[in-house]
Amino acid sequence: MLRKLLLHNLAVKIAAFFLALILWAYVTGDSLPVEEQPNIRRSYTNVALEWLNLDDELAITKITEEVDVVLNGNKDVLDEITPRTLRVFVDLRNLGPGRHRLTPVVPDVPKGVSVASINPAQVEVDLETIESHQMQVEVDVTGSQAEGYIRGEIEIVPDAVFVSGARSYLNQVDRVRTIVNINNADGNLTEVVSVSAVDISGQVVEGVKVTPSLVEVFIPIALPQKEIPVRASLNGTPVYGYAIKQINLYPASVTVKGKEEDLSKIEEIYTEPVDIGNARYSVTKSVSLSGVPEGVEVMHSGKIQVEIMIGPR
Repeated sequence: MLRKLLLHNLAVKIAAFFLALILWAYVTGDSLPVEEQPNIRRSYTNVALEWLNLDDELAITKITEEVDVVLNGNKDVLDEITPRTLRVFVDLRNLGPGRHRLTPVVPDVPKGVSVASINPAQVEVDLETIESHQMQVEVDVTGSQAEGYIRGEIEIVPDAVFVSGARSYLNQVDRVRTIVNINNADGNLTEVVSVSAVDISGQVVEGVKVTPSLVEVFIPIALPQKEIPVRASLNGTPVYGYAIKQINLYPASVTVKGKEEDLSKIEEIYTEPVDIGNARYSVTKSVSLSGVPEGVEVMHSGKIQVEIMIGPR
């Protein structure tokens, strides 16, 4: 009887031990060491394909942009990997111009993970030698200057840049341009702007480099100007028996600016009066201009020297 009781208790204890062990394994299963967790397979699509060791004198003109990767490994580790964090490369070391078939690789995989497959298993990469051409910079002006103002000749510094890239890309370049907006401008504009290589339709050509990428553009904007003669205004007459032999003015003409309609009203401009009443000798005086019409500005800031040569008749 005693023996049966002991055997019964032992069986109960063994059953309880294994039941507790199963329950413990179920509760703590997620914390098993990585190497003891079961492996799963997971696919990662649209993973960006990168490259290494491209020669400085070569340009890539064709390459597969994305691949699909299948990994084997522990679920916890794979959960930490996304298509954006997964790195896939092709090595371009020691490759020359031409078409190459290369095998993408995943250089760094976490512990407990292996690469099952990469699709496509091989990719084509086209390499071309980089060339460089010098091209003049053109300015595309948008907008219009303020009413009544005119735009002068545009200056660009530097006025030429180098465009570099594979020949197949350079062949697409129609011109190098920059864009400057002068909307309602009423004075000179100086801007530092970026330049782009564009095709015949005005679209930026990808895959080419412009050096320098910035230029300084100067656009003169001002009111119209014209040069008009200066006339001497005189008061009185020389003494009897004498007469004016010659009149000299310095300067003999001045530049004026204003809107076209205002400039059309003025063809000459007079000085302030110079008195020569009863004069028998030459008279020299520095005088200002007078009678400047409204809306017209004289560009000469100093006075006009008037020299009136007087002598016997």
